[in-house]
Amino acid sequence: MHMPAIDGVRGIAILLVLVHHFTPMVSGNHLARRMLETAHLGWIGVDLFFVLSGFLITAILLKTRNGEDYFLNFYARRTLRIFPVYYIALTVLLLAVPVLMQMPMLQQSIATYFGKITKDLPTMIDGQSWLWLYGTNIKIAIVGERWGAVNHFWSLAVEEHFYLVWPLVVWFVSSRTNLIKVCLVCILGAPILRGMLMLAGFDSVVPYVLTPCRVDSLAFGALLSVLIMDPSKIARWMMHFRILALGSVTGLVVLVAHYGRFNRDDLLTTVFGYSLLALVSAWMVLAASQLKPGAIITRAVANPVLTSLGKYSYGLYVTHMFFAPAYTKLFGWNDLVKLTGSYPAAIVIHAVLAIICSWAIAWVCYHAMEKHFLRLKVFFDYRRAAQPVVQEAAEETPAPVRAIVISPRQAMRTAA
Repeated sequence: MHMPAIDGVRGIAILLVLVHHFTPMVSGNHLARRMLETAHLGWIGVDLFFVLSGFLITAILLKTRNGEDYFLNFYARRTLRIFPVYYIALTVLLLAVPVLMQMPMLQQSIATYFGKITKDLPTMIDGQSWLWLYGTNIKIAIVGERWGAVNHFWSLAVEEHFYLVWPLVVWFVSSRTNLIKVCLVCILGAPILRGMLMLAGFDSVVPYVLTPCRVDSLAFGALLSVLIMDPSKIARWMMHFRILALGSVTGLVVLVAHYGRFNRDDLLTTVFGYSLLALVSAWMVLAASQLKPGAIITRAVANPVLTSLGKYSYGLYVTHMFFAPAYTKLFGWNDLVKLTGSYPAAIVIHAVLAIICSWAIAWVCYHAMEKHFLRLKVFFDYRRAAQPVVQEAAEETPAPVRAIVISPRQAMRTAA
């Protein structure tokens, strides 16, 4: 069942990430510094994405667990959803751009508008096997440093690892109670693992990007899907998660107040901070999933801007960093300061223009490419059983109506 409010929450998540990436380093007067510090908290949008993925994927798996071709349908549909944009982006970046840079007519333009990316390109090409195999987070953990324009792919790697393993978990753990226990083990185990890595002397980026260390956010989302299977208890769980979310916000405020920021290099923040963020995100997702159609808050969350951002969020996330250097050239902060006479205004204008441009690029990607792959999902139907297609007889024909049953596998053979 499609839930517009969930699209709105997804839109909030991508908007947070875009604001984080399209603002400069903290600088300027007191107002500008406070604005930038707030904007750079947008990285928490990734945690919200994790919870959303855990929630939606688990809901799909639970509904289709007894269906025909459970694994084939899930993995095929996920492949059609995430691989085309991701691998075409890598093909352009790692294969096409180096060729284009050899052309005298384009070399100067690429260097001017994408200079930072071309500078990092040799490093990305040298380690490209990690990118092709969804190992960006592992590469970052090994090296211990950021990885240029593809650094944000670490979260895509985390989600891909989840997509590979979680269908097996849901398949083999048939009991609802046991699946809840698995979720709780992940929720409790991830912060313990983060703490162990920090105490062992690893850089804080390691527990931030490795999949086992971030699985608590995904597990919170999965837990929600399992809990709301019983509609009679949703109200009770809403109350419990509301209380937990309020407690989590209090804990986050204490951590930020103590360090003056969300200090990801601190042991306590690394151990508890991400789990607290996941709890708040889980409450947001649960609340959005239960909003009544037509309610004021539903219309606010599911407004056209947020739902559109949510619809194109995947393409936005994959592509937006590749064009960030060009946005800085086209409407840089210094130029906007000269135009407006205000650094805070320049920050806002640049972010808005960059988001609009990225949105437009994602829109083109979706309509030119993504939606054509998504249409192929029809051959991997999630229905538990083949639905009858009734062929109505003509009024003058007394012949009985026949039901023709077509399974997903038969549809694939027919198409072939």
